[in-house]
Amino acid sequence: MTLRRRLVLSLLSGLLEPLGYAGFGFFPLSWIAKVPILFAVHDLSPRRAFLIAMVYGSVAYFGGYYWLIHTFSTFGGFSDFAACLGTFFICTCLGLSFGLLMALTQCFRARGLAPVWSLTFVTPAIELLFPNIFPYNIGASQYRFTAITQFIENTGMLGLTALIMLVNGAVYELIESRYLGRQCIHRRWLVPLGTFVVALGYGLVRIDQIDCQYATAPTLRVALIQTNLKVQTQNNALESFQAYQDMTRPLATAKPGPDLVVWPETALRFAIQQTNLTFPESLRQSLPLLTGSFSLSSDKHLHNSLLAIESDGQITSRYDKRSLLAFGEMIPFEKQVPWLRQWLPRAGKMTAGSSLNHLTLAGATFLPTICYEAIQPKLTREIWQHSGPADALINVTNDAWFGDTHEPRTHLALASFRAIETRRSLIRSTTTGISALVDPAGRISAQTDQYSREVLLGSIPLITDGSTTFYLRYGEWFGWLCIAITISLMLVKSRSESLH
Repeated sequence: MTLRRRLVLSLLSGLLEPLGYAGFGFFPLSWIAKVPILFAVHDLSPRRAFLIAMVYGSVAYFGGYYWLIHTFSTFGGFSDFAACLGTFFICTCLGLSFGLLMALTQCFRARGLAPVWSLTFVTPAIELLFPNIFPYNIGASQYRFTAITQFIENTGMLGLTALIMLVNGAVYELIESRYLGRQCIHRRWLVPLGTFVVALGYGLVRIDQIDCQYATAPTLRVALIQTNLKVQTQNNALESFQAYQDMTRPLATAKPGPDLVVWPETALRFAIQQTNLTFPESLRQSLPLLTGSFSLSSDKHLHNSLLAIESDGQITSRYDKRSLLAFGEMIPFEKQVPWLRQWLPRAGKMTAGSSLNHLTLAGATFLPTICYEAIQPKLTREIWQHSGPADALINVTNDAWFGDTHEPRTHLALASFRAIETRRSLIRSTTTGISALVDPAGRISAQTDQYSREVLLGSIPLITDGSTTFYLRYGEWFGWLCIAITISLMLVKSRSESLH
């Protein structure tokens, strides 16, 4: 095969990958996206496969992270050229993961292990270990295909990644055997087919069980306030608060009215003193309120917080964001390298929180996350293990800095899987969209449009039975198993080769 054809195939996989992902939404493409790149590298050494796959990886990540150009230029103050250059650099660095994947696939193929098997354990291993400022799993592409996603309550997202890779490998086997004129090895497609059918059957049964189980659960009627304020207006504390108050006030007399109102991340730009247990009277609402807010600790550290406030102004609980966005909310190693602040003057000076407690309000407990913490299953599990089962999940975020791109949709899709992992409803309130209610089966039951001014009213079931899931008990056991298999097979084969 010529170099040109290899590059075209690599590019094709690079285009299929983001098109099949959550933002663009053509999710069936994820089940075949790896096939072209597998053809491109099928007879190459691991080193050459790595280089060819870098085209695939860089293009695929650019398709997913193109919105960084807008973020760098609009909020970072970078020139258009610097924003494009920075985005290209990040995508190339992240593309190394796909280069590594193909290199390892070829390494195992040279030792007699077909891609259908190696992809299944190598891909989850790389997803778990490879650093990424915005964690993601390829399985998130299937957020609308809820019948196939239910088993992640046992394996976590990495199990879904493995299934998608297994099917990619099966499709490749069927096509490659015909292309090379050899006999198809039937177990290479029968095992994936059987696994897919079992996973699908499990999902259909579990959805029916969950619907029956939670049909009689107590419900909470919530109102999500999405003001769609421009960034400049958001930065004006008084004007921003007035917009939220104007949209909230009519709810007090609505029939039926909500039990709870939710405002998104940093809806309140006033820095609330954490020593105050009562909300300022001028800011109180006539309904129980969960709101994002800045808060100031007694030692003058600024936090990105989520406050639970009763209608009488009592602050029942507070959560301070633990996982701050690097270069957005803080600068890593700023104390050690203070001159970084001169390069990034717009970066925040937030302090990470330490609390792992739930929020309590309106007779319910909520497991809290702020912004991209909702795409970090490790954090959700950490809070769950510390504070026990919650009745529901709450996530507040401000996705305005993504611009009018597909990323808010991707952010919602990634967050929706926390509902399946915990079997709890997710309340997600955003400034500019997409706000949503997600049920315990991971289905988006109600949502707003993107960049629209809306009040989203809906009800969620409160799961008060203290139930938990296998994943919450044992975490990323499946991913660590895949890592162990990858390392073991590498060591066993390497030792075998050295003996010969």
